[in-house]
Amino acid sequence: MSLLLTLTRWQGLTITSFILLGLVAFSRTPVKIYRSLLVVLLWMGLFYGLAVGWVWPENSAIWYGHWSLDGLIQAANMLWRIALVFGLTRLYTAVTRPLDQGMGISYFFNPLIHITPKAADFALMLTLTLRFIPLIVEEAFLIWKVRLLKSEWPHSKVKQSWELAQLIVPFILLSLRRAEELAENLMARGYGSGNYRTLILHERTTEDFVGVMIIGVWGVLLLIY
Repeated sequence: MSLLLTLTRWQGLTITSFILLGLVAFSRTPVKIYRSLLVVLLWMGLFYGLAVGWVWPENSAIWYGHWSLDGLIQAANMLWRIALVFGLTRLYTAVTRPLDQGMGISYFFNPLIHITPKAADFALMLTLTLRFIPLIVEEAFLIWKVRLLKSEWPHSKVKQSWELAQLIVPFILLSLRRAEELAENLMARGYGSGNYRTLILHERTTEDFVGVMIIGVWGVLLLIY
């Protein structure tokens, strides 16, 4: 969908905008999860507005330039596409568990496994990455809490930087230990390169087929418009 959003025209962007608003309302996700997205879009809007909307003659200083209506429209068009991609991604990660994300991505890589065995390794890498990101974040919070219990957090920026640098070492050690345990578990289960297969934790239901059909129609509309 992100690739199609870079190719479609304003009609497709309008359709996607209404679909995104409908999905946000249907999923009942809190609006506060999009606050950071609004801040990022604001800064990106300022950047694209200056980079594309402000033009100046060749071999002249930048302050001799002027605002271009075509440039501002182009900047708004680029920001619109980026906002839709970020919004859809944020909504997807908010309503889908990391394990389900990995399983879904790996499932769509299954046809490629018959072409090259490297597709199986890539599918496994995606699954493990999405699965262990929450665990790594949880371990980082545990290390942070242990440091706060040890003593008061310093107010000096230099001391704060030094404290953060000291937290990196135990965080790396915990990550390496978890990676080693994972490698041992894979070897114990007889994993070999190129023979990974997606696990389906539940049978496909009518809702799954309806969702696939909706996404297919959505993609066709983006290609047409």
